[in-house]
Amino acid sequence: MRLIFALPLTLLAACGGTPALRTAMPGAVASEAALPASPVVADTCGAQRHGSLRGQNATALERTLILGPVQVLRPGSIAAQDFQQDRVNFIIGPNGTITDITCG
Repeated sequence: MRLIFALPLTLLAACGGTPALRTAMPGAVASEAALPASPVVADTCGAQRHGSLRGQNATALERTLILGPVQVLRPGSIAAQDFQQDRVNFIIGPNGTITDITCG
């Protein structure tokens, strides 16, 4: 009898969250397909200020002062599962260049 009441709650819980968070399980390896695209999240972290880094080699981040939380996501790296609206995410492509800059 309890199972009948628990099933709808379980199904509702499975529907919640953003698509990027639902596809990435804790401990899963980050891929570019699982990360949100720039237009999905508003620029709450000031990612547009760093737009000039897009297309540059990832080593450009070593020469840039960024005050606040930052996450660098390389192919095969593990992404944080929490959403922080002030965190800047730098997505590095397989060729070592910065392909996207998002918030979260």
